Amino acid sequence: MRLIFPLSSFGVSLLAPISLLACATSPSTDLSRLPAGLTLQEKGPQKYRFTCDYLHFDVQGNFKNKQRVQAEYTRNLPGGRLRWRNATVAFAGGFTDAFAGEQKQACMEDFGYSDSEREDMLKPKFFKDFPASPFAPLLKNLVWDTHMIEGFGQGYFERLKLNEPFRPEKGSGDVPLAGMGKFHNTQIELTWIGNSERNGEACALIRYQAFFNRFEINFMGTPSKGRSHYWGEIWVSLEDKQIEHATLYEDVLLGPPDLEQAIGKLWSVFRIGTLEKVPPSR
Repeated sequence: MRLIFPLSSFGVSLLAPISLLACATSPSTDLSRLPAGLTLQEKGPQKYRFTCDYLHFDVQGNFKNKQRVQAEYTRNLPGGRLRWRNATVAFAGGFTDAFAGEQKQACMEDFGYSDSEREDMLKPKFFKDFPASPFAPLLKNLVWDTHMIEGFGQGYFERLKLNEPFRPEKGSGDVPLAGMGKFHNTQIELTWIGNSERNGEACALIRYQAFFNRFEINFMGTPSKGRSHYWGEIWVSLEDKQIEHATLYEDVLLGPPDLEQAIGKLWSVFRIGTLEKVPPSR
């Protein structure tokens, strides 16, 4: 990542070449505001790869094991369709061990929907063809997290001001988890923290965070409650408003719903996610 600052902050001479002065006021170097009226432009399908690692610990920080869930996500297909493919889950027993035993997840192969159908992604019917397996929540998280990142990066773009935290009107409250339970966002904050570059594109770098959240889930007959802190960064192109890259970090503590039962049964999960844009030739 390379941060880009206005050339004027370094005292550019009035005798500098016109081309150099033009750079000082280009979208990539203007930190006074984000481009007004910038709309999402996509020429052909846009492919991404989302990789998310789940690191499991006990409450004292002793490492247990880790999982990696990964899939390919494609936008702007004919008819405005969105599609998922090549979803896998892999495992490792040691903190520094390489992931192995990759398992293909058939339910995500060609899992598709229209952009308007995303409104239903928090309802059970959206994932009606997903089996009741321990991997299903991990796969659903890929979908939810991707569209969360798109919403944070593009939905409030023009309302962000440099280094000023912005709290969306709907940045707190309960979110249903497609029949598995609910997640309560305490308060979401978005902050434009500067300009950067990804994939050869000048980008606005947006930080998002939501701390002290609560959730309760019941999956495959096992109820759990817990708390979550999540945060990350989003690189949004200043030319076409596409998401060029994003990161996700989440610290989760969960256990049985009854606190008396929870003693000795709490566990900690730390998630590290990366949404990468895949070049057209790949």
